[in-house]
Amino acid sequence: MPADASADSIREAYRRLAREYHPDRQLGSAAGADRMPEVNEAYRVLSDPVRRAVYDAELRNGGTGGGPGSLRTTGSTSVGEPGGRTRRLDDHDDDYAWRLRESQRPIRVPWRTIAVCAVALIGAIVVLAQFTDSAQEPAVDNIMRVGDCAAILPDGRAQEVPCSDDGAGDLVVQALIPFDRDCRNGYLEHRDRQGMGNVCLEQR
Repeated sequence: MPADASADSIREAYRRLAREYHPDRQLGSAAGADRMPEVNEAYRVLSDPVRRAVYDAELRNGGTGGGPGSLRTTGSTSVGEPGGRTRRLDDHDDDYAWRLRESQRPIRVPWRTIAVCAVALIGAIVVLAQFTDSAQEPAVDNIMRVGDCAAILPDGRAQEVPCSDDGAGDLVVQALIPFDRDCRNGYLEHRDRQGMGNVCLEQR
């Protein structure tokens, strides 16, 4: 199998060899019992990105490795050498294997950090809102509400206008009523310019 074989190719080769050498298919023969452990070990090495990278690195460095089946990892990372011996990977190889292993892990979303930042942002918005000047008069939107200032148009309808600085002489909306009702408490009654009903006004 070529050194750059894909994971699918390795998996397919393993299945083919497993069907060929499985002991259940080799009844009466020791071939399956002898070869199947080697097939399983080779697949264990070549299907794992870290083990395969270490094995490939050993081959590139000129070692035979004794085949994928000779690679063992028991607490420390080791690679096969000619003659069946093993050697411990040096610090550089260990660092490479660790980096490769870390690159295979799924990306973790820092939900806790995101939640803390969101809470801090909300708190900052609430604090800033407390110091915002809320006494500013709302912009005129031509929709009558209780407390708005109004002016009487030549046709007798009431229209919202900005309140004066001192408030003296302003006509202030005290109530909004349907067309079939009358204003009480001596309020001035005028039709809303938008046709939403009658407006009860009081002069300051």
